[in-house]
Amino acid sequence: MPTPLHAFDLGGNTVRDRKQCREDPMVAAPIPLIITRPEGAGAAFVQALPPDLRSRFHVMYNPLIEIVSVEGTPLVGEHDAVIFTSANGVRFAPDGQGRVAYCVGAATTKAAGQNGWRSRCLGQTADALIAELIAIRPAHRLWHLSGIHARGDVVQRLSDAGIEAVREPLYDQRTLSLSPEIKRVLDGAGPVVVPLFSPRTAAQFARECPENASPLLLALSAAVAHPLAVLKRASVDIAANPSAPAMQAGLEKLITRVSLG
Repeated sequence: MPTPLHAFDLGGNTVRDRKQCREDPMVAAPIPLIITRPEGAGAAFVQALPPDLRSRFHVMYNPLIEIVSVEGTPLVGEHDAVIFTSANGVRFAPDGQGRVAYCVGAATTKAAGQNGWRSRCLGQTADALIAELIAIRPAHRLWHLSGIHARGDVVQRLSDAGIEAVREPLYDQRTLSLSPEIKRVLDGAGPVVVPLFSPRTAAQFARECPENASPLLLALSAAVAHPLAVLKRASVDIAANPSAPAMQAGLEKLITRVSLG
């Protein structure tokens, strides 16, 4: 069963604003913004949007991925270090107790630091992190604390470079469905904006999206955009870099394009 759909006006004025739009044709109606991230991450992304940008969207939540813990505790040694390629890895990891964590992205690095790790950001992508680790060649064993569905072959590529590394899945990423209401919105005549943050979520969206829908999609990276190529009627933009600020900027560009169109 998909997570129940929630539609929010984060400024508390959805009903009033919609009434105003009906009465004043010069006021643009909010555009549906479908958030497919897991619940906590999706809400955090929306709350971080500038208020003037948020006000131009009618936010609808329909997570396509559910994050659940798997059994077991990683046996990270006192002198070992870890790799976090997402904040979910930090969420399900044990307390760092001052051990070193090599991270992808500022948000993951911050989360690791708050969870007791001596966190260090080694770039915005797994490729950048691997290159940095090969350059610095840590002497300690590395644990990639990840989800069951992990990309980038991080451990294999480090092992091939002679660096001791193991992968320990801490969580599963179960796919969910688009709700009937969201499918009706996507099938409607007006513009619909959908930001997508992972290749797996993008692939699930591509499977679930109605055939005749023409959404405006914003992908975090080229890898996220790749599964969307099957959606022939969709418009796909790619963020300038794989970060939340770049996704915000991408939404600004999309909403401006819609307004001018």
